[in-house]
Amino acid sequence: MSDAVIWSLVISALAVVAVRRRSVAIALVAAQSIILGASAIADAAGESTALAVAGAALLAKAVVLPILLLSVVTRTRETRWIQERHPLARLTIALAVALALAALVPRFGLESAAAEHAAVGLLALGITTAVVRGAAIFAALGFLVAENGLYLAALAAPGGVPAFIELGLVFDLVVIVSVAGAFSAKIHEELGTGDTTLLGALRD
Repeated sequence: MSDAVIWSLVISALAVVAVRRRSVAIALVAAQSIILGASAIADAAGESTALAVAGAALLAKAVVLPILLLSVVTRTRETRWIQERHPLARLTIALAVALALAALVPRFGLESAAAEHAAVGLLALGITTAVVRGAAIFAALGFLVAENGLYLAALAAPGGVPAFIELGLVFDLVVIVSVAGAFSAKIHEELGTGDTTLLGALRD
């Protein structure tokens, strides 16, 4: 996998942390899946059926899940900006967490150090996105970014990961994101906003 592909994945993950609009963040995560899927199919090149299947699954995910999340966004329009940390503060936190984990995690056998650092970085950025963003939909997007980190690791591993495991991950993720989307819609229905920080004020 080329350095250009790896850097595009990391930069798009950082952008998800910073952008304000949910639709833009969804488009960025979809682009990640398209890049990974296209890379898997290109690497397969008639030599690996399992890799081609994994690539097709990623491309399908790049279409199905964004449509699901965009439908949630359409049904839960915000009347005001959700109050969050400044984008620069979010980026600083995300970079600090990603760089710390990339430095602490030892080599684990991928084709290059860049791929290993990027995979760990995407996992860290996905978790950070779910934590530092106020809108409920970003929890689902954080899962997607973290899962793309796992796929990057799988594609960069010698011999790859069996296709049935990758397809199982996609199925599990569709279920998780569907639940997260329904949860986001329910929060908006009850509170009039998808701002998850308001849940801290709830009492029995």
